[in-house]
Amino acid sequence: MRSLDIDAVIDALYVGLYFLFGMTLLLFWRWFQTRKTLKNILSDDCLSVDNLSLPAISSVTHLYQNLLKQQALQQKKALATQANAMQDIQDYYAMWAHQIKVPLSVLDLMNQTDTIEKYETSNQLLIVNQYLNMMLQFIRLKNLHQDLTFKPIHLQAIVRDVIKAYKLFFIRQNLSVSMVGDDFTVVSDPKWVQFVLEQTVFNAIKYTPQGRIQVMFVNQHQVVIEDTGIGIAASDLPRLFDKGYTGLNGRLENNSSGLGLFMVKEILSELGHDIKVASVVGKGTKVTIDFKQTKTQSYETVRLNGEV
Repeated sequence: MRSLDIDAVIDALYVGLYFLFGMTLLLFWRWFQTRKTLKNILSDDCLSVDNLSLPAISSVTHLYQNLLKQQALQQKKALATQANAMQDIQDYYAMWAHQIKVPLSVLDLMNQTDTIEKYETSNQLLIVNQYLNMMLQFIRLKNLHQDLTFKPIHLQAIVRDVIKAYKLFFIRQNLSVSMVGDDFTVVSDPKWVQFVLEQTVFNAIKYTPQGRIQVMFVNQHQVVIEDTGIGIAASDLPRLFDKGYTGLNGRLENNSSGLGLFMVKEILSELGHDIKVASVVGKGTKVTIDFKQTKTQSYETVRLNGEV
């Protein structure tokens, strides 16, 4: 009887050992497959969410699987954003190269025909310089929030600099220009504000073949730039700040990139300012830039810098 009990125990031990050995093999195989899958995934340069599948042997493995899927999605979004940014830059470079050829061709023609005029040369060089500046600012626009320095600035001083920079264009087109209203101070970034005003004033000059351009300072926080130019069609106004949109005037003149006003809007939004455009075809355009600050962090930055 006793020997029978011992034999039964031994048989049970063998069964248990076989069971444990089988379970060990199964767990090892699943662990090996998981490790192999993970190594394959980690060795890929680009994780693919579609083919990301791991054999789930535990809740921990399941968490790892979800984590890897999240990382793959984030990487996919980052790559898509980077691709879009690169495409934007490539498109802009192509458009910029086309535009800058015009003043360079004029300068080349004057050189070939030996008809170089100091006045016209200065005009064309100013256009080239503006295109170069616009290209640099477009590149910086991608990280605009990292390139801002807020401080109190006097708007009339910046406007005077802009008018002085474009004085040759005013003279060539026989345009009168005036400043009306009292100066006021705003908290903003002087470099980017000057770029915004340059783009706005240059657009007024470009589409005003005759008459006047008036810059008004109103309500202690608004700058209004009004011209007597060709105006903007009502159908173009809603899309005026869309990237790449040139509108009827741009197509007729064939000298518009459709990026100037887009950049102006993006910059002003980041600075916490607003812009509105009203226009009547054949009578002129009024651009109102509202410098009333809508982003309180601008003032905090100034205070931290000890500038107010």
